[in-house]
Amino acid sequence: MRTIRQNKYFGIILFVVALIVTASCVEEFETDSIKYEKLMVVDANISDQAKAHSVRLFYTVPIDSEVSQGETAITGATVWVEDDQANRIDFTETSPGTYYSPSDFAGTPGRSYALFITTNDGKNYQSSFQELVSSPEITNIYNRYHVELGDGEATSNPGVQFFIDVENANQGSQFYRYEWVDTHQIIVPYPKEVEAVHNGQRYTVVPFDGDVEECYRETRFNELVLATSTNNDNGQLTEVPIKFSSAQDFDVTTKYAIQVTQRSISPEAYSYYRKIELFNESNGSLFDKQQGIIVGNITSLNDPEEEVLGFFEVSGASSKRVYLDLTDLDPAVSEYIFRVCQEYGALSFDGSIEDFYAALDVQEELRGTEVSRRSQFLIYKVGYTGEYMFSHRLCIDCTRRGSLGKPDYWELD
Repeated sequence: MRTIRQNKYFGIILFVVALIVTASCVEEFETDSIKYEKLMVVDANISDQAKAHSVRLFYTVPIDSEVSQGETAITGATVWVEDDQANRIDFTETSPGTYYSPSDFAGTPGRSYALFITTNDGKNYQSSFQELVSSPEITNIYNRYHVELGDGEATSNPGVQFFIDVENANQGSQFYRYEWVDTHQIIVPYPKEVEAVHNGQRYTVVPFDGDVEECYRETRFNELVLATSTNNDNGQLTEVPIKFSSAQDFDVTTKYAIQVTQRSISPEAYSYYRKIELFNESNGSLFDKQQGIIVGNITSLNDPEEEVLGFFEVSGASSKRVYLDLTDLDPAVSEYIFRVCQEYGALSFDGSIEDFYAALDVQEELRGTEVSRRSQFLIYKVGYTGEYMFSHRLCIDCTRRGSLGKPDYWELD
């Protein structure tokens, strides 16, 4: 098995590749001396999952340019996909440079598909045909304690590394790309019912009408993760590293979920991503031998010499989501999770709110540090007594770590 990880490959890597620059040079240089060629970039994929698939079109920009993403978007194009039986699926532009298929479109395993683009100035582009191969199911998702090393022991980051196993990897294309979405559920122990409002002189406790007890924090992949089973005699993929989560990410997490999507991609797509990975391993200076532009599977029908960046990916996809309590994480990581609400708990204070935040009960030489610490605390009302107490704001207001609204998929899989 071979697995590859490369950070932030979409857009960013294409931008760098287009400029043919890997800059680690110490000497100053004039960006005017770098030859710039305006190239089309295509970010597109379809799968056998029924959903609105996207095609994103934009142009590269010079290294010293300050134009926004919207200014580089290729708008007004006609975009469609055809299969090997001449069935056509039209894509609609919903935002500048981004085109979507109908939401019920799903590719058919065994069929081959190609992308077609006609720009508003009449230029025509087409990808090669790519066969859609079904993806086998992900057998298992699990985690182990792991430490990511930075510049040394002082910057090491303890946490958990998530892995997957696939028992029947040879049933797919044997070449795979992975995506993930993870979700932290946050239910605070001291839901906010009141708040202390400062009017410039003193605090007044007023009712709080919002509901900030339960939130969710969702993050998505920003890495390239590849694997192949071509060298495995048993047809299995084992211990494919998918995602690392720092221990500090779980400070107020009540429950955690991670969904992994496995895409069965073509050998051509795998080779394309491998070239991107190798290009970004060079880390040389501007004067090193450059590997050149990484061209994908899209060509100009008007000008065969025109270089087009990007790749039209056709994949079979399978997904698996697991829900984990904190006790389901590798026990070795537990000592590195600082559980804010357990450590700080509830604080009672006999004086006024003003005195609490001014830390007048603390020795003067320690007061500055304590004032800073207490600024992180909020007041809350103890339900059965009506007494006011203090706790860390992360334990009172869930929006400090997440967003309101339960995801539709939460525990419905």
